[in-house]
Amino acid sequence: MSLPPTPAPSRRRFLSLMGATGATALSAGMLSGCSGGAGETGGGGSASAATDLNDLIPTFQPFEAVVPDIPGVAGAPDGFTAYPDSFVRAAADVRGSGGHYTAMTPMWGPVPPGLGNNSFYDHVNERIGATVEFNFQDGNTIIDKMNAVVAGRDVADITMFPDWVINLIPQFNRAVGELFEDLTPYLAGDAALAYPLLANLDSDAWRANVFNEQLQGIPWPSEPFSNWILYRRDLLEEYGLAVPADSEELFELGKEVNDPDNNRWAFGDISLTARQIFGAPKQWRYENGELVHMFETEEWRASVEFMRRVFDAGLVHPDLVAQGDNAKELLNSGQILFNQDGLGAWHEAYGQILGDNPDFRLDLLPALGHDGGDPVLHRNDPSSQSVFVRKGMEPEQIEEILAIVNFCAAPFGTQEYMDYRYGEEGVHHERNEHGAPELTDLGNSEVNDGYYFISGRPPAVTESQYPDFVSWKTAWYNDAIAYAEDDPFAGIRIQRPDRFSAAELPLTDRVEDIIRGREDLSALDTAIDDWRRDGGEEGREFYLEVLREHGRD
Repeated sequence: MSLPPTPAPSRRRFLSLMGATGATALSAGMLSGCSGGAGETGGGGSASAATDLNDLIPTFQPFEAVVPDIPGVAGAPDGFTAYPDSFVRAAADVRGSGGHYTAMTPMWGPVPPGLGNNSFYDHVNERIGATVEFNFQDGNTIIDKMNAVVAGRDVADITMFPDWVINLIPQFNRAVGELFEDLTPYLAGDAALAYPLLANLDSDAWRANVFNEQLQGIPWPSEPFSNWILYRRDLLEEYGLAVPADSEELFELGKEVNDPDNNRWAFGDISLTARQIFGAPKQWRYENGELVHMFETEEWRASVEFMRRVFDAGLVHPDLVAQGDNAKELLNSGQILFNQDGLGAWHEAYGQILGDNPDFRLDLLPALGHDGGDPVLHRNDPSSQSVFVRKGMEPEQIEEILAIVNFCAAPFGTQEYMDYRYGEEGVHHERNEHGAPELTDLGNSEVNDGYYFISGRPPAVTESQYPDFVSWKTAWYNDAIAYAEDDPFAGIRIQRPDRFSAAELPLTDRVEDIIRGREDLSALDTAIDDWRRDGGEEGREFYLEVLREHGRD
């Protein structure tokens, strides 16, 4: 069929919120490792059952600011279809005492005016009762900077590391004990009840922040899944095309919409999602007394062969064939219709595009499987990033920093959440006719995600200012959660052996060449053999021993 030409790209309208999500899902190594281990690893890996860490983590005390409109099922996030008329004050009794602290976090997008020239900072710091001065690092090159920070022992008072960055820093488990405070005396057990919004964070997320038998990180509890395929629902509806129900329908639909003469291609690189569509495990599958790695499964091989078909058919935009990083812009402009990304990219795109194109709609493809079977969706680790406190501070300074982080852990429905996300009402944002915040011109220039990144909060779908977003995303989650993978290592805190982690990158690079046609599919067998030799078999032995030690073999 003949489809209309692609519209011109719309300009970006304001600071993206959580635009980093897609960047965290780059390779199997980044997705599959946990953020540290109990005890010194020496590069050999370590593991602790979650129950062994119970004495080191906070007592869980739920805090509910507002009842969700669409409850999440089986661990899916709750949805809120409107902002409340009034907000609960959640941290009134836990405030700073006038201290001044530096904080290092990533930043995606332009750096805002700094302290002394930014009324958003003035507003939030006044509410906290202490001054936070941010040192932002480019989120696109964060691994290079954080490696240098760790190597140079030059850390801020408050430092946020994305979990995937922790997984890539050699011997982070040792460095964390040298650079950052042990928070166990301040937060373990009932001590955390002095910081009620931190006590509201998920216990598994806290367990992921135990290093060397000490509680050292403050977590950002993860949504269950990190990535799937976003598609231009508005364009598919305009063309009268149905959403595919399996991988072959997805391929055929891609051929139908592909129209290079009119500057339109079907896909970005959807390799990570293809693995899940074909039912490959995230890392290990335990069956018949044996551990089989994702790379050794027929399902993973089938996903690689599928992606080779997609590339061979010319269905991927040429920028992305060349491994460019502009997939978001191509999807938003309609130059591609399907793109794998982090789930946070959805509301990010709405924020950028809806003002210029109010009919713009994205949605997530249903949790489809190969040949109509069930997919296997890969769960996130419980904590997606960690916040650390510089070692060597006085106890009263540590307590003040914990008060700051407690403020920034306030969930949706609280006044504190509105403060650190949107600034002062009437100055940095106004509430629209639906009660949702919209940044003013001043807010667009000053408001940023610095405070948002120095603590986590329970996951929720809250962006009701965007049409259809909350209902569509929560419906997707409540369906997709049924396909979450059964992990044989669930509840065990694992630091992977260094050689096992290092062996993945060469294989991943080889697969990129294979799916793009730069190497034959036959090269896959050699790449897998090399992976086994260079660390894969060592990893298998390590993980089998973990199963035996924890009675799961």
